[in-house]
Amino acid sequence: MDQNPTGQGPSRPTPPPVSSLRLYRRLFKGRKQLFSESDTAPASYFLTNRIPHKHSLQWRPLFYRGDNPKYTPEATIIGRARRTAMWGTFRVWMGDGVQEVVENERRRRERRKAERKNKWRKRFGKEPKAIEVEEEKEVRGKVVLVRMQRMGFLSRRVEFEVEGVRYRWSGTRMFATGSMAGVKGWSHCMKLIRISDHALIATFERRLLVLPRSIKTGGPPNKSKSFLGTLTVYDRSNPVGTHGGNGRYDLVTNLMAHVDAANTKPSDLKDEENLNPDGTHAGNLTDDAIAFTCWIVVEAEHRLRHKAPDFLEEVAENAQG
Repeated sequence: MDQNPTGQGPSRPTPPPVSSLRLYRRLFKGRKQLFSESDTAPASYFLTNRIPHKHSLQWRPLFYRGDNPKYTPEATIIGRARRTAMWGTFRVWMGDGVQEVVENERRRRERRKAERKNKWRKRFGKEPKAIEVEEEKEVRGKVVLVRMQRMGFLSRRVEFEVEGVRYRWSGTRMFATGSMAGVKGWSHCMKLIRISDHALIATFERRLLVLPRSIKTGGPPNKSKSFLGTLTVYDRSNPVGTHGGNGRYDLVTNLMAHVDAANTKPSDLKDEENLNPDGTHAGNLTDDAIAFTCWIVVEAEHRLRHKAPDFLEEVAENAQG
């Protein structure tokens, strides 16, 4: 394993892996992606994002536990996210209650649509129809808000907190071999550490940067897909805080944990309306958050590497007249 995130101290042995999931792209431009144990195994997690490549207001991914919801109705939404411009801050809602929140929003939209139709019917002298829309239901599942913060403009370090534990995704060269082992800036791989003791929690090994071949399965729920990389989760049973860290660096990290809330605009207070931290959750919230945040940081890095240079080039061309 490579050095501590502080860049100081000797390397530590890698803990034993406990699970491994492969990330695939299901549709063009990443509108659908999935985590699966192998090329032929059903998806453990599935992601949908109708408009993944444009403005931040249109970026609304949904994170499912289960396979493709188009063919597997039992798939449950356990996560959703929003982002700011340039992928600097993310608001992530996790828990089984997210499905209920999404359903309530759908019911509100249907009710508003029916009310608008009745309004137009009244203007044309017709009798309004009865509004047959299911009533909103109480959110009983767990819903928690996780704030992810990029630690610097275009930095690869992204921090977040789940169930009272602070984590950080960052770049790594631990998978580099040969002459590329000491070269900075080329690796697309990521690692997740627990900030309190710098313990390795997970890694994402990106595939080689070549055109991926399409993996054909012959039928639904996923007829074809392209392999992107492997997420490996390691044993995190060691007690939190058993290893000492860099005191000055940890002080800065704790400060940034409080800055997350300060970055929230007054208009964003509605993000906490449907939170239910005491609700039920069928799976392991930390494992679910690791998979979802892994996809977020990988997706963000992919977009930044390709979109930021294009944007700067367009600005320069417009500035020249």
